[in-house]
Amino acid sequence: MESKYDKVAYPENAFLHSDNEQEDFGTGVYPGVSIISRRYKHEDTIKIACFKVKRKFSRVALIGGCLAILLLIIAIIIISTSGRNEAEKEKDLYSSNKKPYGLFFQPEVDNSPLLSFSPQNQASMNPYLNNLDFHMHVYNTYSYDKDPYMECKNGEEVPDGKVCVQKMATFGEECTHLNHYGYLQGRPCVLLTLKLRPDDVPENFPNNSKVGKMLNDTWSPYHVGLTCDGETEDDRKYIGSDQWYTPVLADHTVMKEKPIQNFPGKGFNLTFFPQRNPDKYIPPSVMVQFNTLMTNHPISIKCVAWVANPEFGENPEESDIYTARFRFLITK
Repeated sequence: MESKYDKVAYPENAFLHSDNEQEDFGTGVYPGVSIISRRYKHEDTIKIACFKVKRKFSRVALIGGCLAILLLIIAIIIISTSGRNEAEKEKDLYSSNKKPYGLFFQPEVDNSPLLSFSPQNQASMNPYLNNLDFHMHVYNTYSYDKDPYMECKNGEEVPDGKVCVQKMATFGEECTHLNHYGYLQGRPCVLLTLKLRPDDVPENFPNNSKVGKMLNDTWSPYHVGLTCDGETEDDRKYIGSDQWYTPVLADHTVMKEKPIQNFPGKGFNLTFFPQRNPDKYIPPSVMVQFNTLMTNHPISIKCVAWVANPEFGENPEESDIYTARFRFLITK
């Protein structure tokens, strides 16, 4: 009688292995023989798309592909790291926190030199307004009639232990908390502070010098002059040169203001130097308001405290100590 097992078909390229082999996949259906192994005749080619290629070549291609991917990842890491390094270098250049003394600016949020906001977006302005409130607090706290604080007059000799204070009124009407420091109008104010070492006594340039003539009507024998402008010609173009006109007042008069204004207009009062009481000393500051900045353009600003006797005979305009750099990006 014919057995059903006699009709079992198996591939021609399959082979049977005996029971004494190491590989035993179970009980075979043929006497004395294990189950059919599903190992096929080895071919040295593989099919890729419509082509057959050697297995050796495929291994080489696989290794080459892995190396290419690895090199690409390394290149991406190097490029991204280089970009971060450049960004850090730029941040170091602009950040006022990287120097021990000199000219400092605020608001500097998260150690970034970029002031980016939209006058139509209150949330975008709040970090800068809060920062300015924090740094202006010192000028709004102390009572002028309480020792050791005193209101110092131009050219006055300050007694030892006394501390000169600067009145809030010197920072102008626009650069205040109530007026959102001008940010709501797209006319932002920036606080510039001249912080020197306790025994430093800065000097100003004579009025007949090149710097004195450049300062023009803002020059004062009792102040270190301060100027701010675009860092490049393109930056200056985006600041504009036209005067800013205030809205028509009740008496129908129109107020004209310069593109960049300082409060106080003369700069940093020399009476604040040297420090007579370093522990309670309050450095002098100037509010600078930018009235005509164009929107949707990054604008780099460079401010200079015109100290006539900086260290090592440096030109203050070329000194990292006596300059402050920051950027505006006002969006609609």
